[in-house]
Amino acid sequence: MRKEESYKRQCARACLLVPLLCCAMSSPLAATLDSKTTSALVSGRTWQLKKPRGPGYDYWSWNADGSLCMRLGEKTGNCADTGRWKLEGERLCYELTWWGAETKMKSACFRVSDLGKDHYGALQDNGLNLFEFSPVK
Repeated sequence: MRKEESYKRQCARACLLVPLLCCAMSSPLAATLDSKTTSALVSGRTWQLKKPRGPGYDYWSWNADGSLCMRLGEKTGNCADTGRWKLEGERLCYELTWWGAETKMKSACFRVSDLGKDHYGALQDNGLNLFEFSPVK
């Protein structure tokens, strides 16, 4: 009888922990930035993105005029691809040209989530991170 009672207690504890874990796992959604904060993080700023394959970084410059310059592995110099960006409420949207088309990242909209320590995520509407970045100082 004691084993059965112990098993019931363990099941009850597990039932209490599952909702807590779900809340903890969904916390990045609650940490998305508002439109004013996103605008300040984007307009006239450059972001450093960790390359998805291999070492190094790519740099995306979000110009105040709504133009976008993407550089592969270099902070300055010629743009590897160009495009446009705009804010739609709290969502940041961009559209690139050739590189974007080749990598299936031609256009996207996302919310910016604060991951802490000057590190951010591009959170898609489905809850997945498109990429992570840090502003260049």
